Amino acid sequence: MSLNIVVETIEGFEHPAWDAVRHGPDRVIAAILTSLPSIEIRDYEGDQLLRPANFTLWKNAAPDDSEARSRYLELMKILETEPNYWLHLSY
Repeated sequence: MSLNIVVETIEGFEHPAWDAVRHGPDRVIAAILTSLPSIEIRDYEGDQLLRPANFTLWKNAAPDDSEARSRYLELMKILETEPNYWLHLSY
């Protein structure tokens, strides 16, 4: 099963700087994201969207692998600095 981590607004507009195409570490990142406390809502299509409930906790959970860690921290930076964007894990 494929997985894409999408960063989008509630209206479904994707973040221009985020590459939502599948990446090797995305399964590791998704497992971390879904294990942490989050704020959850539904987008205009009814898909579940997530945001960190605690940014410090989410940032401290970054994986050790350098590729996964870099992508994960890039994701945290977007979410922390741009509150209109949410995570959508597309399976």
